[in-house]
Amino acid sequence: MRKGQKKIKIEQFEIQKKELEKIIPNNENLPSTSKSEEVINILQNKIEELEKKDIENQKKLKMLYDVADKGRVFNYENTNVEKKPFKVKLSMFQGGIIIGWRTLRDELIKNFITGLTVGESQEYELLLDKEGQIETIKVSGYVAFSNARYNERIEAEVIGRKEDYNGKLEFEIKLPNGRQILMDAKFVN
Repeated sequence: MRKGQKKIKIEQFEIQKKELEKIIPNNENLPSTSKSEEVINILQNKIEELEKKDIENQKKLKMLYDVADKGRVFNYENTNVEKKPFKVKLSMFQGGIIIGWRTLRDELIKNFITGLTVGESQEYELLLDKEGQIETIKVSGYVAFSNARYNERIEAEVIGRKEDYNGKLEFEIKLPNGRQILMDAKFVN
């Protein structure tokens, strides 16, 4: 035992003794058997609390031994923590979920004198899923298309993945309302 440890243990014992004196009543009017039963019950409760704390401390100590460096921390978290579901963000537009789009027109506008590009004329077609009904909506201009895709977003959980022989990846997605849809990976996030 090192020099200061004995003094610390004595101080801890004194503190615990004072705590027990606070808990145990010094009532002389009680018969001696009821006093001893109360003392036993109080001590049993205290022992149970200490055992719970000891179990918690043992778990923490085990975790510290297992995670001696960052690689081990990563391994510990991956093996002992429940896997988190894979989440994606889907775009909402006019009350429906955007499940696809295509470019209908993308033309450069050039100055007829100089021949330099002065703008673009774009038109997009959005496919919306409104509670199982598929609708198509046309949007003019990239700004309107970008606003449609990024203004309103919802988070959904991926419950499955499918890949065909060409490498096309599709996600089976569970929407917040519980409905499931199949969506191409290009149109999520």
